[in-house]
Amino acid sequence: MKKYIAISILCLSMFFSACDNFLDVVPKGQSVLNSTSDYLGLIEEIDPCYDMENFWYMANEVCNYNMPLLDVYQYPLQSISFFWDEEKSRYEYTESSELYNYCYGRIAKYNVVISNIDDAEGPSEDKILGKAQARIMRAYNNFFLVNTYAKFYDKNTAEADNGIILHEELNLESTSKQYSVAEVYNSIERDITAALPGLPERAASALRPDKYFGYALKAKVHLYKGEIDSALNAGLNALKSDYHKLWDMPALYTQLITEYPFISSMPSMWGMYVSRAIDDPENLLFQFGLNQFSPSPSYVRKPIIDLYDKNSDLRYIMCFAYYMPDRPTAEVGAVAMMNSNIKWNCGGIRLSEVYLMVAECYARKGDKGNALHYLNELRKMRMKPGTYEDLDAADANEAFRLVRDERKRELLLTSNGFFDMRRFCAEFNETLTKDYVMKNSTTGEITTKTYTLRPDSPLLIWPFPKNAMETSNLTQNTK
Repeated sequence: MKKYIAISILCLSMFFSACDNFLDVVPKGQSVLNSTSDYLGLIEEIDPCYDMENFWYMANEVCNYNMPLLDVYQYPLQSISFFWDEEKSRYEYTESSELYNYCYGRIAKYNVVISNIDDAEGPSEDKILGKAQARIMRAYNNFFLVNTYAKFYDKNTAEADNGIILHEELNLESTSKQYSVAEVYNSIERDITAALPGLPERAASALRPDKYFGYALKAKVHLYKGEIDSALNAGLNALKSDYHKLWDMPALYTQLITEYPFISSMPSMWGMYVSRAIDDPENLLFQFGLNQFSPSPSYVRKPIIDLYDKNSDLRYIMCFAYYMPDRPTAEVGAVAMMNSNIKWNCGGIRLSEVYLMVAECYARKGDKGNALHYLNELRKMRMKPGTYEDLDAADANEAFRLVRDERKRELLLTSNGFFDMRRFCAEFNETLTKDYVMKNSTTGEITTKTYTLRPDSPLLIWPFPKNAMETSNLTQNTK
């Protein structure tokens, strides 16, 4: 029997996804899904995807261009995040959440595909493909949700730790239920296992998942669970693509210097010529951040900028160093990232992340040589021609530290900064500190304030929004 779905109404579901049963409603009306191609169209995400700006404030990556507004809590969630303020409740300022709503809105669409595509008109290959892509994307969105709104996975407590609501089928009669962190991860792994055989070698666009994204997500899930051998095996499989390649920044640098020789003496011009498209082969899956321009414009903090070799690291030279006029109201040393021509892929997964996961796995296994090999293979694609030198380490522990530093550089302004805070604080019981450095625009006096984040801080879990709490039986996981 054909399933008639009003696409326009279905897409609105993301704005009401906190409701108990709304995710399972199959509306009927004007537009219909008859063919498999109609269903496959639901897989591709073209709207704002993952609003993680507050993650960036929490993870020390960005500041506001007008910090006095944060000082007086003009933007409460940004202020609480930046100042690691445990005294105030973020829940009081979170009526709704685009991240929460959009993730569950997408899950609603994926459930429609999984439940109904077999009844559509079209080749069986499309039906296998559609269900596989919908399952892997449902797993990805659940992974995002559980790592935002629940405690980080701990094998000793995961069965008891409250997780998130799961919707695994299209069921008009079902009532939402909050599952444990362990149950959510089990669901994610079931979806990945079911999806992998049906995922394509190469997707129709970078906005749709392929097999190598599937393996990358599998590697990430196992890594977060501390299952290093499984994570390594999946990561190595994710690197086997004939299509996906690291962004060759040295080649682009050489090309631009050749075509525009004046650019080497006019650093502010890089932003006019450096670009990276959504369909760049480095993207295993491209997903937007807050909007199609994200993360531009963002002010990157000096401690992050100082991680880059400003004379040789092309990520700094080509992506950040545009010598924008200093903002006296920004934090001292902050640099504006203004190039919206570089599609940063805030919400997806890039091949470079897989290199770093593989390097981390080898380091954790005590294999310094392979850890450095994969780390340096990535770095070769990030350094100015003639300046590259392999990194070395005394032992695997030092190699692991180098990988962690590289993650801060390479995965800047994605979800990984915040997620890494969570997992390393949980695993290593790390207490974090940050210095906030401001210059008085009138007197020129520089002041520094130091803030501390405990490894068990409630700030490492984001609160469910009010609209979700008021329309479901959720138990809040933090404040």
